[in-house]
Amino acid sequence: TAQLLGFTGIVENSIDAVSSRDFAVETLACLSILMSDLSRISEDLILWSSSEFGYVEVDDAYASTSSVMPQKKNPCTLELIRGKAGRVYGEL
Repeated sequence: TAQLLGFTGIVENSIDAVSSRDFAVETLACLSILMSDLSRISEDLILWSSSEFGYVEVDDAYASTSSVMPQKKNPCTLELIRGKAGRVYGEL
């Protein structure tokens, strides 16, 4: 009957025929790859902004102070990017 209707063949999985969710998986896979790169960059910037290295300095707008050591700057924005990467991985 598929040939009489002009179709090339029968779709074995009926759910895939009417409700494909491949776009969601592909989108999450692309976002996971992007977040992996952003997480690695953030980790490098966190390391490079530490007092041991001091290669880069995170602006005050993107850092917070430590509650124990007020003179210390915590790169909270970079740490949030690292944390969000794990959440995207979990959604995949």
